[in-house]
Amino acid sequence: MKFIFTSLLHLALLALTALAQNTPAAPSLTFLYSLNCTLGASYSVGNGPHGNRVVIPITGGTFRGPRLSGKILNLGADWGLIDKDGLFSADTRYHLQTDDGAHIFIRTSGPTQADGTIHLRILFETGSQKYYWLNNIVAVGVLRAGFGGVSIDVWQLESPRA
Repeated sequence: MKFIFTSLLHLALLALTALAQNTPAAPSLTFLYSLNCTLGASYSVGNGPHGNRVVIPITGGTFRGPRLSGKILNLGADWGLIDKDGLFSADTRYHLQTDDGAHIFIRTSGPTQADGTIHLRILFETGSQKYYWLNNIVAVGVLRAGFGGVSIDVWQLESPRA
């Protein structure tokens, strides 16, 4: 019996070692920009089939990073949901204008975390040739609430180096 237990333990350790050796390299993150956004007064649309829809107008702000910077236009809102357990999930649409005049449409979504931040999935849409690369990236952000606004730090997901 002891031999069987020892053999099974040995096989389990070999399997764990093989698994650890086959774990792929993790992608990295490249900083894109930090954003500071002002917000208008929120209001509730009411409880619907997916939860309580809360609208928070996005009224302005700025963003700055190594490859793009500019202002947030007063053309958007967060149409977030509060689920049955009280968890808020962002659902935004808003508009950036870069310092050189390009227009970038943004969509974000993501849930509130235990520490009060919101982890965002970010999609970009632009026709600008200079910033067209944004259309084809995967980006993530961390939102922190402040008095009358929010800040968001945004990163691009990069493939692991071989």
